[in-house]
Amino acid sequence: MSSIEHLLTVAQVAARLGITRRAVQQAIARNALAAQKLPTKTGAYLIEPAEVDRYDQARRHETAVS
Repeated sequence: MSSIEHLLTVAQVAARLGITRRAVQQAIARNALAAQKLPTKTGAYLIEPAEVDRYDQARRHETAVS
C-alpha cells in the first residue's frame, strides 16, 4: 500500500467540511491547514485526515468564539 493512499485531495477536504475548494486552498496558503504539495505540474495538495479533523475543530472553535 502506498503511503499516500489515505491522504485526501483538496476537493475531498472541501466536501468533507462543507466548504469550497478555494477556502481549503486559502487555509493551506495561510498555514492554517497543513498539506503536502505534490511535485507535479499541477502542484496538487494532499492532506492527512487527522489534519482535516484538527483544522475543522479549530475552525469551529474560532466561529464559536467570534
